[in-house]
Amino acid sequence: MKHTRSCPATPNAPNAHGPLTVRALTDAADRQRFDALLAAQPALGPRFPAGDRLYQVAEQDGQWVALLLWCAPALHLKDRDGWIGWDPLTRAQRLKLIVNQARFLVPAAARRPNLASQVLAAATAVLPDQWWAQFGYAPLVAETFTDPEAHAGSCYKAAGWQPVGHTQGYARHRCDFFVLHDHPKRLWLQPLDPQAQEKLCAPELSARHAAALTVGAAARCALPATQRQSLRDALRQVPDPRRAQGQRYPLAPTLVLIALGLLAGKVHLSEIHRVGTRLSQRQRQGLGFWRKKGTPFYAVPGYYTVRDLLMALNLDALADVLTCWLQAQAGRLPASLALDGKTIRDRLGLIVSLVEHEDGAPVAVIAAPNKGHELPAAQALLRSPSVHLLGSVVTADPLHCQTQTAQIVTQEKGGDYVLGLKDNQPTVRQNAEQKLAGATPLLPRPSRGMAASKPAR
Repeated sequence: MKHTRSCPATPNAPNAHGPLTVRALTDAADRQRFDALLAAQPALGPRFPAGDRLYQVAEQDGQWVALLLWCAPALHLKDRDGWIGWDPLTRAQRLKLIVNQARFLVPAAARRPNLASQVLAAATAVLPDQWWAQFGYAPLVAETFTDPEAHAGSCYKAAGWQPVGHTQGYARHRCDFFVLHDHPKRLWLQPLDPQAQEKLCAPELSARHAAALTVGAAARCALPATQRQSLRDALRQVPDPRRAQGQRYPLAPTLVLIALGLLAGKVHLSEIHRVGTRLSQRQRQGLGFWRKKGTPFYAVPGYYTVRDLLMALNLDALADVLTCWLQAQAGRLPASLALDGKTIRDRLGLIVSLVEHEDGAPVAVIAAPNKGHELPAAQALLRSPSVHLLGSVVTADPLHCQTQTAQIVTQEKGGDYVLGLKDNQPTVRQNAEQKLAGATPLLPRPSRGMAASKPAR
């Protein structure tokens, strides 16, 4: 599918030019020409883009008048994330909905007044559809950077881009993810949708954007340094089950890696382990890992080390410490919570979590021997003195549609519940249907201790 944007020439204007069109390059020969033109520019040079990338060329009167290269965005930009309203977890999941303009070149032979801003406007107009055609999802915002010492960014301003701040002067580095070069750039953003900010923060993404969702995988670390250190200090309370000769890695930092995986919603041990491998050397040092002898690198435990530790660890102690820390960080529980049971390691047990509806982040956890123990573990979690449910609504699947669970939430903790129903509870379902016949979705609060569940909304 070919997506182009045409800008008609002004009639009877001196030196009038034909329509301006922007197309995505798919031909190998065109790509070679594109790279050669960039390489010939001393101020730009070639770029080796990361992630999904799109090569655009603007054409007028049969000639290439501009080149644009789009690729994956910067991982962390304080001013950009603040402009959107992202928290770290949402940013990690939806980062692919931003595209970075890594290169923009108007060759010297084609330069004339207003051409650069016209190309930028035409290119961003077709960018979502061209990206959709190649990658199956449409981005919502474009970002780029200009050097304030060399460029005022006038063409971006004329094309409707917004200057939202500056970078902090860091660049990507092969060994340590970011190094300081102390040369900040001006950050420009261009919404590709009239409701870009609202959609980037919405609870659900539409089909046009949902394919970009990366649950947890994009985040190297969803917690800032102060919270990581606080979590490490709290996890020092967990007893170390290892023998002295088996303590190659410090316990508390290793438990932080496990906790970070759980907080990011990981359900497989391999995914939890990879959270640690994605931490930068500075982050590993900050957590307290030891430097590998004879190298500048701070080593993190491997997959089997993490597995062996979990097999020997007192999961109840880990869950208790995590719950207390989560409650202290949250200050108070959100208004809407969900019970969720996930097996996080093969034959090693189950973690039952109370999570936020908005982003799935755990606010309390408990360990259980296996899947068959999820219901009693969940009830124990709800009864925990560390879990406060006053004014909250707890939702859960039909497994938890039990009188005892409902009484814990309502009578013991002062909350409300929304429990699913299945046909294997015919009496409860029949009672619920009779009581709710003709009722609107906005129901009055039931009397405390009702065994029947509210309908899922």
